[in-house]
Amino acid sequence: MKNSDNIWPLSEQLIELILSQKPMHRKFMQATLAEITSDERNSAETYISFLLNEGWTLEEVSNSYITVIQDMFREELYFMQTGRYRCSSYIEALEFVYNNDEYMQKYMVGLGLSSYWWINHVQMLRFFRRTLPANRGGVYREIGPGHGLYLLEAMKISSFESFEGVDISETSVGLTNRIINSGHFGRFSKAQIWQGDFLAEEFDAPADALVMGEILEHVEDPALFLRRAYEVTTSTAHIFLTTCINSPAVDHIYNPGSLEGLEAIIQSSGFDISDKIVLPKQGFTIEECVKSRLSVNIALVIEKNDRGLPCGADDTLLIKK
Repeated sequence: MKNSDNIWPLSEQLIELILSQKPMHRKFMQATLAEITSDERNSAETYISFLLNEGWTLEEVSNSYITVIQDMFREELYFMQTGRYRCSSYIEALEFVYNNDEYMQKYMVGLGLSSYWWINHVQMLRFFRRTLPANRGGVYREIGPGHGLYLLEAMKISSFESFEGVDISETSVGLTNRIINSGHFGRFSKAQIWQGDFLAEEFDAPADALVMGEILEHVEDPALFLRRAYEVTTSTAHIFLTTCINSPAVDHIYNPGSLEGLEAIIQSSGFDISDKIVLPKQGFTIEECVKSRLSVNIALVIEKNDRGLPCGADDTLLIKK
């Protein structure tokens, strides 16, 4: 897996560290590296360099990535045995993951690397780049920026006048702020990132773009979350979300069970789906994933429909006056 020209030395060292401990991961890693572009490999190299500048060692970064894949494997076994996710409430996830700074640091770094090294995550990021309006103004708002890489990408490729990020995790807020303000990825000056609860947060103005990457599977009531998204966006807002089906993780709560179930919740919350990609688990077809309850990743662009919020939904905007 080594590159004779040594173009991506940090990536190569890190991958070899990972595979020395997890040799069974080699086939998975090779399949992705064969599909990604030089620009995407350059981005991974820059991200690893940023982590080293933050004071991480390659061994610590490797351990963070391994922690993520080991925990996901354990949760997949539990899901196969029980038919449900281990975590059933937000309080459980808050205590075990979001308020656990040591674990959250590893989790976010490992997931950050997955944006470059897991082909489904690579394809979702490509879909995000392709669909995000490049020349629209107004407010870009991201809910749960996590490792910060989607927000960083939006600041690189779009022309929104301000960028906001709201995350329940103090660790994620700190990491996202450091990524954006480090100067390592470019110079940015229009972002505000803060800790808060999206369902209770008051905003200065409705968003012209709302991004929710890997959020719905972390909430107990996705319909309530989607109605909140409806409330705090403009009538023509670009709304982007990613989620998953039959994809257990340490902090996943909600499983729609099927693409049809997911789309029904989205449409009943006042939205139409304008674009989407559906990505089966690497090495499997959609049909095989459905039959065996294997994980499927989904990315969607949705927009408000003309029917408005469903009857009984609270249509009072929580916008500062």
